[in-house]
Amino acid sequence: MKGYFDNAATTYKKPDGMYGFMAQYMETYGADIGRGSYKVSTDGYNHLLALRRKILSLTSAPETDTVVILPSATIALNTIIFGLNLQEGDVVYISHFEHNAVLRPLYALQRQKGIQIKILPMQKENIFEFDFNQIEKEFSTQKPKAVIISQVSNVIGLVAPVERIAEMAKRYGAIVTVDAAQSCGVLECNLINIDYYVFAGHKTLLGPYGIGGFVCNRNCALQPLFLGGTGIDSANTEMPKSVPERFEAGSINLMAVIGLEYSIDWIMTHSKEVQESEKVNIEKLYNILKEFNYLEVVTPYPKASGIISCKVVGYTSNEFSNILAEHGIAVRGGLHCAPESHKYLKTFPEGLVRFSVSCLTDNQDFIMLDRVLHELEGNL
Repeated sequence: MKGYFDNAATTYKKPDGMYGFMAQYMETYGADIGRGSYKVSTDGYNHLLALRRKILSLTSAPETDTVVILPSATIALNTIIFGLNLQEGDVVYISHFEHNAVLRPLYALQRQKGIQIKILPMQKENIFEFDFNQIEKEFSTQKPKAVIISQVSNVIGLVAPVERIAEMAKRYGAIVTVDAAQSCGVLECNLINIDYYVFAGHKTLLGPYGIGGFVCNRNCALQPLFLGGTGIDSANTEMPKSVPERFEAGSINLMAVIGLEYSIDWIMTHSKEVQESEKVNIEKLYNILKEFNYLEVVTPYPKASGIISCKVVGYTSNEFSNILAEHGIAVRGGLHCAPESHKYLKTFPEGLVRFSVSCLTDNQDFIMLDRVLHELEGNL
């Protein structure tokens, strides 16, 4: 498929050989991970352990950390948010740019328990810059129980200064979660002040669907969201105390483990090329889009990663996305599961047309996009 620019939803091109490796493994092994003492089961468990090690290496996590493997980043964020055991009056700070995987659990806790949700202030003169002086004032007057922030906005690609915000939050004893669904494997992040670092396997990590999770300390105090079999401590009526097993109820998706292990190996082998290609590809995308007067670029490039979003003169985002789809170009219109972002950007309810690239977007994609946009220019 050419003309694919919806990589923020899921990266369409994957590392060469990943699917073949998964299929071969499924035919050869296909057993439950670590539930039996026979070879194919223990081999699967060894792959799970290897995946944890590789994620720790990729993220340069502290030696005291481990990796919890779950079916998606959404389930990972729910596990963290509900596991924090927030109580009435607890203050949780988020950015304007959070996904519904963060917003909906927090709004549920606001209704159920009376937590307070506050927005990290932005500069009035520059709506894409965080106001650190005002954040400090807010933290000092309403102490944060938790801070949850996306490293990269899934709406406009804005890169947030998560390390600085985490360091500020830690001075007030806050629990810090970074949603790295749009950045893990592409952007570096020092985890020293970050309690939970969430990843999605099928996005910037170039892996398959059905796997995500988070990096955390082995002694984290979260309460488990799901209860069930873990393959260890089976006589206990409660979930195991050990992490990550405490949060991994049920059978782990072996095929997704195999696929993600393969893609992370590929990323680590080609790390310089991955980062360079990401920079080159978003620059190519921006240079194409800015040439058309009927497109108004909203993304504050170059302060963005992977995503350029636009308004379209005379069309809603969904209308124009449908037109592009008819011409073989895959993009995403609407609100991108992040309504608060659009309210802040004053693009609600019409939304934006989101174009997104990966390190594997190739030149033919760009040629096709440029050609289609030129063809449409005379007809709009």
